[in-house]
This record gives sequence, structure tokens and C-alpha cells, in this order.
Amino acid sequence: MIRGLVLRPLSENSGAEGATGIQAQGSARADSSREDGLPTKLPSSGHIIYEGNGASSQHYSAEFEARDIRGFQSSSGSGARTHIALQPVDKQNRSKLIINGFAHNRARFLGFYARQRMEDTWIWLTEDFSWQKGSADIAKLLVQPGQDVSEVGSVAGTNIVLEAQWAYPNGESANCGSLMFTNKLMAHALGGLNETSYHNTRAAFEYSLETGHTYFEVDLSYTADERLVASSPRIRTGDRNERELISDMTYERVMSLTSHGEPIMDARELYQLLSEHPQYCFELDFHFIVGEDAKKRIRSLLEDFNHDEEALSRLLIQVHTPEMHRDVDSVYHFEHYQYLIGMKMERLNDAITYSLDVGICALALRWSLATASVVERIKAAGLYILSYTAEYDPSLADALLRSGIDTVCTDHVTPGMLEAAEGLMGQKQFFVFYHSGDKGAVSRYSFDSNQLRLLRVKSGALEVRDSELWKNDGTQRMLPQRFTLKRRQFAGWRMRMKIDAKTHWYCSDGTFRTKKEALVAPPTERHLFHDQDIVPVISTLEGAKVVMVAQWLPTKRFARILEKWLPKRQ
Repeated sequence: MIRGLVLRPLSENSGAEGATGIQAQGSARADSSREDGLPTKLPSSGHIIYEGNGASSQHYSAEFEARDIRGFQSSSGSGARTHIALQPVDKQNRSKLIINGFAHNRARFLGFYARQRMEDTWIWLTEDFSWQKGSADIAKLLVQPGQDVSEVGSVAGTNIVLEAQWAYPNGESANCGSLMFTNKLMAHALGGLNETSYHNTRAAFEYSLETGHTYFEVDLSYTADERLVASSPRIRTGDRNERELISDMTYERVMSLTSHGEPIMDARELYQLLSEHPQYCFELDFHFIVGEDAKKRIRSLLEDFNHDEEALSRLLIQVHTPEMHRDVDSVYHFEHYQYLIGMKMERLNDAITYSLDVGICALALRWSLATASVVERIKAAGLYILSYTAEYDPSLADALLRSGIDTVCTDHVTPGMLEAAEGLMGQKQFFVFYHSGDKGAVSRYSFDSNQLRLLRVKSGALEVRDSELWKNDGTQRMLPQRFTLKRRQFAGWRMRMKIDAKTHWYCSDGTFRTKKEALVAPPTERHLFHDQDIVPVISTLEGAKVVMVAQWLPTKRFARILEKWLPKRQ
């Protein structure tokens, strides 16, 4: 059963390109509206559901209406559901031809992918005519117009969704959301400026334009007197540069402040930017809002944007939960939504299912959590992926894009920097350093050759630096451990590396994560290497510095002393 999807007949959305209002006819008949003007729910079974999936128009009278098939626009508001139609399949008339009533003004039609909702997940029709869950290795069958509906499958107890597939002349996907996700980079908060981030200012936008950006993210917050301004929820104010909530300040006060010395914009000025640059797309981040608060902000946005449907069609609205999506969409049916997973990876399956239910086109998550298996699962569902935030490192952004991610959110990486960094990150050679893990540790390493040298680092700990470049082929072992620490025994090594100017730790699932990211659900532990373990193959820059940090435990005798002493002290 497809839950939560509601349909509105085209007569109530007559402004759509190529739309032709029709009445329900024959066996396709179902009440399309109620006296209160609200849409009715989609039938739960017995139908083929055609989805345009980015189609620019639909020829109802020429194709669907002539065959007694109802044409709709979805009230879910997503671009995948802008064009949709129902084809009933019943026992008396189960043999019907599949048709294509969709058109795309810039792309060619490839066929349909067929999927069904089974319990709490979606399954796809494969080339061997079996139904399988989405994964990287399944070969989905492209169903073509002219095939008999009975060849696709049974609609007993469910519906079958036929999702149109489109390709631009260069071969890239032209499906729903491609307007945004053909952009490889997105300028975070309108882009970084003068080595600062979180601007949301016109100056940052203009600098991003100069450096070649075509896709921009902007934060929108609500003032105490209910005006939308371009800012994250908190902003630095006052002589002590404290962070205050925008929601606690009046519009007048917010507009008297600056962001990194630049004037703050309101949503009306943001609309002016969109109007001046009709070739560019923008993601709006309202952060987590629900209920009447969400509805108020969307009403304000519509007013500030002068109800300009062309400008609104170039927005990608980021939502955090199904509730937020429903509340936002109840006010205005935006064409494009993005579901933020963030670091809550336990929600991945539910997020994929809900996105397919309502036609959300993309998921967003932290780049370090976008493992190969996660990327495969999202792409197999036909969704786009945005990862955030590669702040400074163009080689990291390039590696993420090559892994299958569609767009990387960034503060300071420019298109030119990205092009120059192509292929720099990979299975490159690196150096291994050995960190004592405690400033009280003593080195017993031998320095007879010039291969090793000993330094005392800023923390006061010792570090042994090996000048040999490691092959990064998964065959080389670490040097024997030669640090000692009074009343402690060596427990193992933890591996760390600087990535995008932050310390990341090698985890048991093979990823590099910050300490905070290692705690996400489901959590993963920082991997503990034993003495003289093999160093695994990792993705890094040529000549990167990998640091093995010694981990210490109390000796058994000292541990017994601590056990007796600590309870008394408490």
C-alpha cells in the first residue's frame, strides 16, 4: 500500500505546463474531490500508477484520456509527482497496453522502472522478471510502452508504480531533481568569503558567482515579529560576540547587525537575487520546524517571493522529518524536496521509503557517513545524494563525487579547485608516525639509521616519525611498539589523520570519522590496532601523515590500587 499519497485533479492545478483538466471516467472512476475541497487519497490497490519523474508535460487528451486513464497532479508537491496518472487493472479487463503520456522538453524517454510497496519497503522489477529490494547489483527492467500490463505483475492488494526514466543528450539523468543535482558543488550559506563561513550574505553570493558556483544553499530564520531573514538560527552579536537566537530578536534589530562585517539580507532581498539570476538553483534550509511554525514561515516565504512560481520552482526545500515535509507541503506544493538524514543513519531505510512514497528526490547526509554500501542503497532507489560539508579540501570533494555522490556542499572549494584536484585522493602512498599517547611516556626506539626521528609535539607527548613512504597496498606492518609508561601497559594503537582540516579516526567499519561522528546510531568504534598489525589500504592524498596513537591501560597491580582508592575518594 502506498501510504500518505493524495491526488488532486488537474482542474485544481491548471497552471501546470501542458496540463489538461479531465473528468474521471469508466472503471477509472474514483471521487477526486470532496465538498471541503481537500483531495482524496489514492486507491490502495488495483492500479498502475504512472509517474512523470521530471516530465515537463503530459498529453492527457492524446494518450491517457483516450484510454480511460485519469490524469492527476499530486498534492504531495514533489517534482516526481508533478505528472501522474492512474490505470485501473481489474479481473474483467486485465490485459491493457502500457503507454507513455509524458513528454520532456530537453530529454529523451528511456522507459519505465516498475516498483511496488511491500510492507515497509519498496521492491523493483528486475530483468529476470523477479521483484527485489534495491541494491547496487540488481538490474532493473526498463518497461516499454506497448507491453501488456499483465507482463509487469499483479496489482492484487497493491499498486504498481511505473516511474519514467529520462536522459539528456549527454547521457546524464534528466529525472526529477536533475535541475539541482547536475551541479557538482553547492555553495554553503551562499559561500565562504575571506576565509570565513556561514555568511548568508550578498557579498558571499557575489564572490561565489565570480568563482564559478551555480548552486547555492541559504539558511532562513524567523524573527520575533515573524519576518524571514537569511541567517542561521543563531548569530553573533554585541561587544563580546555572543551568539543569540534570531527568534528572540526583532526584524529591525537583526537587520542592524552584520555577518562577518557584511549586511544581513532578508527573504525579499534573496528573492531579488533569484530574479536577477534565473539560471541558478538554491537550497533553502529552515532547520527543524514543524506545525504552525513551519506553516507561518512558508506563508512568509511565498509573500516575500511574490508567489513567483518560476522562482519557487528553482528551490530545493530541505526537510528533517515526514512531519516537517507534510506541514511545509500543506501550504505550498514545492516541486523539489530533500530529506536530511544528517548523522541519524538509523533512519536511512525509513527515509528512503518515505521519499519514494511522496516523491522526495534526494537525501542529504554527512560525507564521512556516505560509505559505499550507503551510497549504493540510496542510488538503487533512484534518489540523488548531497553530502556536507567539504569545507576546504577539493581533493575530498572530488573523491566524494567519484564515489557516486551527486553534489557536495562546500564553504571554500570552487569549481576551478575541484577540476585541478581530480584524482588526487585515492590509494596513495603515505607516512606513518607513532605517537606516545601520553606526555609521561618514554621512547625505547632505536635511531641508528636516518629512517626514524624523535620529536616532542605541542601536547608534550613524544612522536616517532618514519621517513619511509608506505605502499598503501595492505601488506606493510607497523614497527614494534617501543614506548613505555610508568604504571601503564600498552593496549594498542588508534589511527588518526587530518581530513579537511579536522582530525578523523579510523573506525572498525573502515571509515574515517570524527569522535562525534563515531557515536551516531548505529555507532562504530574507533579501531584498535595490535602491536605490529598490518596497516590497511586507505584513501588519502600522496604523502599524507597517518598518526598511530598509543593507548594505555593501568597495569593489573596499579588497577587494583585504583579500585581500592577511588571509591574512598568519592
